[in-house]
Amino acid sequence: MSPSTESTTAQPPGRQAVLTAVYGGHAERLDETFTSFAVNPFLELHAFVFGERLPERQVAGIQYHLVKPDGTFSQPYREVNYRRWEVMDELGTDHVLVVDALDVLCLQPMPSLPEVLKGLPMAAAVEHGGGRFMFGPQYTNAYLNAGVSFWDVRASATIRAQILARGRTRFRSRTDDQLSFNEVLHHHYEQLRLLTHHFNCRGLLERRVRGWPYLRSLDGVYIYHTDDAKIARTMLPVKARTELPGLEPDHGPLTRWQQFWRTVGNRFRPHQIR
Repeated sequence: MSPSTESTTAQPPGRQAVLTAVYGGHAERLDETFTSFAVNPFLELHAFVFGERLPERQVAGIQYHLVKPDGTFSQPYREVNYRRWEVMDELGTDHVLVVDALDVLCLQPMPSLPEVLKGLPMAAAVEHGGGRFMFGPQYTNAYLNAGVSFWDVRASATIRAQILARGRTRFRSRTDDQLSFNEVLHHHYEQLRLLTHHFNCRGLLERRVRGWPYLRSLDGVYIYHTDDAKIARTMLPVKARTELPGLEPDHGPLTRWQQFWRTVGNRFRPHQIR
């Protein structure tokens, strides 16, 4: 095949967007973290505002869309969190990244969304405590965080419709969107790309909280996602990748006692989150 033929048959990347959904006063605060995604020139920035009017203060570079609440989710917070996976169909884009509005910060240029998805309908990262029961007998070691999710819009239509249907069927809690998200994606696990923390880092920076990782560096992270986002901004710029640490070589096989003391020493190094 000639180079000219290859160039004409290659698939174009298509339109890509990052989307968030808000209501009330949150619509006035999208310059706190959401505009950080403008570092990726291939991404359109879209904000869906649920309510009666768009905010008076609109941030340059964001395209705003007014959405009339439909009242089927019992409360605004719950409706916004579910319907963000529905309104992406209105954009006409091929791939969409959906993020929480006020605590998700893009730290450095990211790979394109098709590169992240690797041909699968959706991708997401594990929550800070990934081993959980899903409010019942079903256990997973990969409980997903719903605040950052990557989608092939057309290929994910059935998955997203099932998540929405569960939310409309029964109110289980104010934040049960993440539960429905996990239930459906664990059912369709073969259509999910599981991402590392680089695409949804959930470690804390300012305070130590039981069960949460405490971080001193964000090197290698593309997307940071906690209430410490303002602190994360002060740590910019970050290195594109973490450095692979060197290892001091052994100068021959270790004796049993040397192996024992080496193992004991490792127990005093950071390993498990408590």
